[in-house]
Amino acid sequence: MDWITRDIAIGNCDDATRLDELRSAGIEGILSLTGWPNSAANRHGLTWRCVELIDGFGNEVMRLREAVWNLHDLRSRGTVLVHCMEGVSRSPLVVASYLADTSARPFEDCLQEIAQLRKWVRLQPGLLELRRSYESAFEPHERIGRLE
Repeated sequence: MDWITRDIAIGNCDDATRLDELRSAGIEGILSLTGWPNSAANRHGLTWRCVELIDGFGNEVMRLREAVWNLHDLRSRGTVLVHCMEGVSRSPLVVASYLADTSARPFEDCLQEIAQLRKWVRLQPGLLELRRSYESAFEPHERIGRLE
């Protein structure tokens, strides 16, 4: 698990299963991009959300918007772990998208900052295409607003 900001960490599935360690590290919410671990996190006092993303081509643009919105909502409640299987592609995509959308900075700059803090960051081509589609589909002011 690597801290990207003082409130957002990126990890893998192993990190996400260590619920007591997450609580000790100050994590209050988990955004799973894989579908697991399941809501057992809630029993450990952690808020758990899941937005499943495919690690490559085939995601609908609304899925990325939903993931970014859930990160925004969880972040408003406290510190968050965003995880996928390895923490290499989907998690950096969502965190960089969130940072770009909330700070009005280029996505590529945010992704580069994440890559400096997390040794393995390699977005699949399908996820880069998803980000481009997301930018085309939504104006900046529409990206963080409540989902309808």
